[in-house]
This record gives sequence, structure tokens and C-alpha cells, in this order.
Amino acid sequence: MRTPFCFWQRAVAAAVLAGAITAPGTARSTESGPAGLSPTELTWLRAAKPVLAWARRQGLPLNVVVQPQDTPGQTPVGMAFIEGRCVLVLSMRANPAAQATLDRMPPDLQGPLIEAVVAHELGHCWRHMQQAWGTLPTGLAELSGFSQVTPEQASLLRDMWRTRREEGFADLVGLAWTLEHHPRHYAAVHAWHTRERAQQEVDTGPHDTRVWVRLAQDPAAFTPGATLFERVLALWEAGLVEGF
Repeated sequence: MRTPFCFWQRAVAAAVLAGAITAPGTARSTESGPAGLSPTELTWLRAAKPVLAWARRQGLPLNVVVQPQDTPGQTPVGMAFIEGRCVLVLSMRANPAAQATLDRMPPDLQGPLIEAVVAHELGHCWRHMQQAWGTLPTGLAELSGFSQVTPEQASLLRDMWRTRREEGFADLVGLAWTLEHHPRHYAAVHAWHTRERAQQEVDTGPHDTRVWVRLAQDPAAFTPGATLFERVLALWEAGLVEGF
């Protein structure tokens, strides 16, 4: 996300309480699409249907909302957590990043890739529902003993690395979804993730998930598990050990 997660989450919560965010069926727009949705929003929502339907069958407390106001600079698809529920938020009005992301998707892979992106967000949802967001598995400890940085800088570094860990977990969930539902497209979807994560402004920054994406190149790296989320845990932990 381009904006710090905690501030973005609070902004979304405030918008929900103020009525600025509405369900897709009531979103306001000057566009001519069904229910006032823009063509870009419709593309994302229609392609995301299999993932959203699966989430409901799993009993995840999930809402989907579309921001009807202009949202330039916000992440086009993100997850907020409000009053014990996950809220998948589409921020696409006057936001070139939404269409730009679609434009980077090969047309024949657009459906599987959008599903992987939305499954990524479900990874965040699951971690929050487990009350585990930002935590480490047993046996691993937070980095400490920073030198030549202020206490405030040390806190920012820890927050950045926590976000990075969660983004790595979520990327693996998106790839695991692809392996389960679109196995013949796995190599291509994985290659797209590799390209998307290749350029990082800061090594080990909040979206530097390259170590997890690399470890997931071989589909056999995923382990059997009762749920989609449990199948990525061993691979996620391997990336934690290697990447820090």
C-alpha cells in the first residue's frame, strides 16, 4: 500500500461510519455501468467472484465495498478490519493505478491474476481473524539491538518488517489459490508476481516479498494442509528464516 496501513485503515473506518463508502450495489457514479459501477470496478468485481464466493463458504466475516469518491494515490484493492469484520475495499475512482494494474496483466491471465490478488487480501483477513497479524511463529523473535538509529526510527523499521512479513504470507496465499484453482496457469501467475515484486525502492521494505515468491517457484514447495492458509505456513516460515 502506498499509505501506512494503520492510517489507511482508520481513514476507511471513518469513511464507512460517515457513509462515504457504500456496497457495490449502491455505489454512486456518473459512469454508465450496472449499479453505477465503472468498467474498471466491474472488471475487478466480476473476476473476483470465485474468491469471494469461496470466502463466504469458509465463513470468513467479509464485506466488499466500493469507494464512490475519488481516491487517487490509494491502493486500488485493499483490506481493512472494522468491528471484527474484514472489509475488502476497492478504491478506483480517479485512481490510475487500478487500470494500470489491469494493463500489466496479460489478457489471457487477467481472471486468474485478479483472483490471486483478491486471495492475497484474504490472507490478510485470515491472519487478523486468527489474531496473528504482525506476530511471528514460535521460536522466532523480533529483530532488536538497532544501532545508529533513533527509537522512533527503530519502531518504524519494526513496523515495516512486520508489514513485509504479512505481505509475504499474503502473496503465498494468492499463489496457493492459483495452484488449487488454476494449476495450468501457475507458472505464468508466479512469473507475474516475480516481475511485480522485482523492483523495490528499499530492500526488505514493506512490499519486498521476493524471498517468498522465489521459494514458491516450485509448486511442490506448498505442503498439505486442511485449509488454503495452512498450506502456506511452512513456506512462509522458511522465508522468515532466510529473509531476515
